[in-house]
Amino acid sequence: MIRDDVHGLGSGAPSIYVEYHRHSAVTLVTSIEDLSERHQFVTMHFLTHQVAQLKVLATNFLSKREGTSLPIERQLKLHM
Repeated sequence: MIRDDVHGLGSGAPSIYVEYHRHSAVTLVTSIEDLSERHQFVTMHFLTHQVAQLKVLATNFLSKREGTSLPIERQLKLHM
């Protein structure tokens, strides 16, 4: 990945990973702040449903692994 920090041996350009997640965050906030109440409702419904599903997955993985110290992102294969 290309790193932004020039002093940390980066090339001075943000990584694709950072750009992707920044765009996703901007899109989510824009959707939540939309003027249409229906659009806001649908966005919040999908978001809360997704978070609930991730909590269930995280709990299941941790209980199966008996609370190992592996990062949850690795256990969920970066689906978070």
